[in-house]
Amino acid sequence: MASLYETNYQFTGQTGFRRGKVRDIYEIRYTYLVLITTDRISAYDRILSETIPYKGQVLTGISDFMFRHFQPKVPTAWLSTPDPNVIIMRRARMYPVEVIVRRCLVGYLWRLYRAGGRIISGVRLPEGLIENDLLPEPIITPTTKSVIGHDVEISEKEILETGLVPPSHWEAIRAYALELFRGGMEIAEKGGMLLCDAKYEFGEIDGQVVLADEVHTPDSARYLKLEGYYERQARRDPQIHLTKEYIREWLMRQGFQGQPNATPPPLEVEVLREARDRYVEVYQRLLGQPFRPRNYKSIQEEIYAHVEAALEQL
Repeated sequence: MASLYETNYQFTGQTGFRRGKVRDIYEIRYTYLVLITTDRISAYDRILSETIPYKGQVLTGISDFMFRHFQPKVPTAWLSTPDPNVIIMRRARMYPVEVIVRRCLVGYLWRLYRAGGRIISGVRLPEGLIENDLLPEPIITPTTKSVIGHDVEISEKEILETGLVPPSHWEAIRAYALELFRGGMEIAEKGGMLLCDAKYEFGEIDGQVVLADEVHTPDSARYLKLEGYYERQARRDPQIHLTKEYIREWLMRQGFQGQPNATPPPLEVEVLREARDRYVEVYQRLLGQPFRPRNYKSIQEEIYAHVEAALEQL
């Protein structure tokens, strides 16, 4: 299956480059960032060797839609989307905290709860819940990054006490995160999905807090199919995941959960196809329009040309 695994450009005015788990990030004139979203997939902090076709286009299209939708209420670093796989942003000073808003007992939260944990990032969870249950209201569970890159839980109180984020800026981040999540819940439900949780990253530009990373994509949020959700929950049947959790669960069934020195098992072709279909389905449900896959034959040349044209306008 054709895909975009990586890029290796030298753009006009380029002053830096780094390769993330999914994005290739080009710094331009120390002021702008060109984020090229590839089809790479990561799970349990590992970049897998396989790719999911059109994944990069799906993530870029959803983020572009969300930035435009929320920009009147939430300041963003987003400037333009010159190509189906590219977003250009202003460079921000990033806060060393990821803000995760949760409303459903899935993924890590369920594994913590099942093992007896009742407190996450300083927030106490109610008793008597089962997997995929909805919480009484969304909760904020921040994490910070350790030196080796794993997420580490941190409470809002600890964020303020350690000075990771100034109090006034944390107040704005908190308000923006809840605004994004509530709006995301509404968009998802219109598309027949439940938004379970979502990760947001914020930075600062000229003293202003701005949203500076992808929004409500299948990589940064979890969705469950809404149709039949309550009936399945009453019967305690498995729910239908439409996001990267599908890949994580498949890897778990193969015995891989990111153990040190362990090699992730290769993803089977059928798993990749199913993952691709789920990513595309989330796109169509959120945007309310058909997904039109781009032609991979000329993708590298098109990206370069589109980015160069956009940089001329900055």
